[in-house]
Amino acid sequence: MDKYGDSTGTTREKLNHAIASMCDEWLLIEEIDLENDSFEILHDNLYRHGIPVPRNCSYSEQNLEIQELIEPGYQEYRYTFCDRRNLSRILKQSDTAECEYKVCAGKNVWRRDVFKVAEWKANEPKIVNWFHMNIDSKKSAELRQRQAIREAYLQSEQAYAIKNMYLRRLNEELQMPINMIVGNASVARTFVTKPERVTECIEEISLSAKAIFRMVRQMTNTDAIQEGTLNLQMHQTSLESLWRNTLDIVKPSMKLRRHTLHLDMAQLYHPIVIGDVQKMQQILLNLLQNAIDYTPYGGEIFCGIKEKPLGKTSGYFEFYVQDNGVGMSDEFRKIMFEPFAREHSDRIERVEGSGLGLMIVQNLVRLLDGEIEVETKSGFGTKVTVGMQLKYGIENKDDQKRDQYFDWSDWKQVSSDKTMFSGQRVLIVDDNDITALIEEQILTERGLVVERAINGEDALCMFEQSPVDYFDLILMDMGLPYMDGYATTMGIRRLREDGKKIPVIALTSRLYADDELGEEEYGMKARLQKPVSTKKLVEAVRKYIEK
Repeated sequence: MDKYGDSTGTTREKLNHAIASMCDEWLLIEEIDLENDSFEILHDNLYRHGIPVPRNCSYSEQNLEIQELIEPGYQEYRYTFCDRRNLSRILKQSDTAECEYKVCAGKNVWRRDVFKVAEWKANEPKIVNWFHMNIDSKKSAELRQRQAIREAYLQSEQAYAIKNMYLRRLNEELQMPINMIVGNASVARTFVTKPERVTECIEEISLSAKAIFRMVRQMTNTDAIQEGTLNLQMHQTSLESLWRNTLDIVKPSMKLRRHTLHLDMAQLYHPIVIGDVQKMQQILLNLLQNAIDYTPYGGEIFCGIKEKPLGKTSGYFEFYVQDNGVGMSDEFRKIMFEPFAREHSDRIERVEGSGLGLMIVQNLVRLLDGEIEVETKSGFGTKVTVGMQLKYGIENKDDQKRDQYFDWSDWKQVSSDKTMFSGQRVLIVDDNDITALIEEQILTERGLVVERAINGEDALCMFEQSPVDYFDLILMDMGLPYMDGYATTMGIRRLREDGKKIPVIALTSRLYADDELGEEEYGMKARLQKPVSTKKLVEAVRKYIEK
């Protein structure tokens, strides 16, 4: 009987059962006598995996023979670590030693050897227990986690590098339109008595502003692509309208370079389709801009669409842009879809753009489940074809009016707009002095009384101190600092009864409609994107204000 009242045999039997229950992890347990270079196997589960363990030999000989089971890259490390003299030196400083390595036998490849001192002699480890453990699942999970962290770090570094590179390129590209704006503003002041000259300057300023807007919007799309937050927004649209709208955007650049354009839609049989019109237009715009940038003065650009019907409900549409420009070298073709890749040629004076066009095109084509093909030869031009399957839509006159990616029609002053109000009060909540001033000017010219709050707290204070039904409409900037537009709107709704029913029009710089919140939660009547066009602002105010 032992001191706990149990027989030695029973205790050993329980111990064996306990060890057996952990046999998946503890594959081998040995007692090693470092002084006499011998060992005794206490538990061996390796035989189930078809792995023989040397028995009739010394510990040193066993350590040498086991090397055949170890992967070559770990053999020297494991042999040296488990050498009895090295173990004695390590265990003298700490009574536990561990090493991890990979084996080339059995199903599980990652193992751990744990050596723990069981008996000392003259401050030297004499008897050591060796636990041979299976750690493959844990080690594999750990390695996967490390790999995931490393990949995330590398992606973060790449995104940071791309952002810095883009900002540098953006700074270069912004110089020209900014200089045009400043220069034309100066000229307009000089010729203030000559309306026709001022009008020309305003047109030049408008074109430069559009160029800046397009650059910034492309940067935002690049961020969304990298973050994976770019969502599809499927609508019915006219492909003819899509093409002509896109061509209107690039016509000034083509006119400047004296390019000749050939548009072919003879093989388009179903002009009305269902697709993400904004992303399709961005693809076409980038392809056209690339063709313009890399085609010398007086060159030709061919573009169009070919339809291959797949049935009664859908077809395969090929959009193509072809030029007779400088083409691409074999070296550039290998990197043409990489960020900031730009081909340089003596045939063109200056290559504009950020170098992100083809990268954005490739990512958008993938998002739309399409295909892209590039045919090019240095000195003979380039043809890019984007193909995708689209469902047929039903022809509707409203398709021609649908907003597209860069639709500048709303930026134009509508001379026929005679909308006038009769002194209704509008509260503008906007922290940006410039945009608030523009909005105020548009509305006051049409007979409205405008008051402005510079932030959310100011808006709540102004509304609370005003008489009941004092304001008829609120223009709310969603991106206010500290208290955003959503929180400010909810605060106004809770202040008093007229705050619950007053129309609120949201103003936002966000480019995507997928973050739009419904009327049920915040009671927003409309959503306008900054910079707000005169046409859309007046239409929204006219719709929701009582005249």
